[in-house]
Amino acid sequence: MKIALYPSHPSQLWMLKPVADDLAQDNEIIWFMRDKDVMLELADAMGIEYTRLSVASSGLIGNGMEMAANLVRCIGHTLSEEIDVWVTKYGAGNCAARLCSRKTLSFNDDDADIVPLIAATSYKAAHAVLVPSVTRMGRYERKARRYNGSHELFYLHPNRFKPDRSVYELLGIPLSQRFAIVRLSALKAHHDIGIRGISAQIVKELIETCGNEIRVFISSEAPVAAEFEAYRLPIPARRILDALYYAEFLVADSQTMSAEAATIGTTSFRISDFVGKLSSLDELERYGLSFGFRPDDYKLAIKEIAAAVRDSDFKAGCRKNLVAFLDNKIDPVPWFAEQIRSIAR
Repeated sequence: MKIALYPSHPSQLWMLKPVADDLAQDNEIIWFMRDKDVMLELADAMGIEYTRLSVASSGLIGNGMEMAANLVRCIGHTLSEEIDVWVTKYGAGNCAARLCSRKTLSFNDDDADIVPLIAATSYKAAHAVLVPSVTRMGRYERKARRYNGSHELFYLHPNRFKPDRSVYELLGIPLSQRFAIVRLSALKAHHDIGIRGISAQIVKELIETCGNEIRVFISSEAPVAAEFEAYRLPIPARRILDALYYAEFLVADSQTMSAEAATIGTTSFRISDFVGKLSSLDELERYGLSFGFRPDDYKLAIKEIAAAVRDSDFKAGCRKNLVAFLDNKIDPVPWFAEQIRSIAR
């Protein structure tokens, strides 16, 4: 079978790569990319051959125009390359497959009511949608195929993820230095409209709270203010997961990176209007791997972070909670690959 994989976000590339390695044993894999954030940098670092279909747009109108153009492109590639199955949560690929009478699978870990446009454009066309057991699917429930896991476990399960301590050299700090990462999202996706995250004032108070005890590094999708330039995380995108593993904690308004940190035993303090709205993050909070705060309540987050700074054994507590989480989850890669094979058959 010729199987097209089409990630539209860097985290989806991390997720689909091990699935592709499994499928490549008995199928031909064709990669398509949407140029968003560090997507192409990661793909190049992974040695993936791909076709770039578009540069990610912003806003409802921009995203709509981009998707319309990508739909035409996906139809063209489906026919010219004789693709049998599309695997993507980006609606252009799903709709193209349906229009060309091919099979298509979607996937997601965001609740359908949080990403209604993705649900409308991707789920309706897909033959099935692969989702974690906790994800709300609403009126698309009949298409859901559920697994007891999470998206982050595709690439961060202990069966695959092996942290590389050499990241300390890239950070320019000794192994004994405790450090934290602050992740700032651009909040420009269509579902981010009206959503608040971490302000410059919060970053200032966080740096003051960490003081001399914990070195602070800032990773940001958008340009950072000049006053924070000295704190910029000095590593390539492909090494961010190593840095997350060794960090004392993460402070973020990024839902994805908050989940990634928690899944490898690094506590994430999430400050976002999405707190309490996302099933996947709510589950991590129940395991004590992540803590969520609304922007209006950021002082509570600062208080908890201050306690973590003072506690030299803080990291050990999160690693213990991670064991309980992993004991209750599967490695989702074999299951996901088999779902694709079954839909292709």
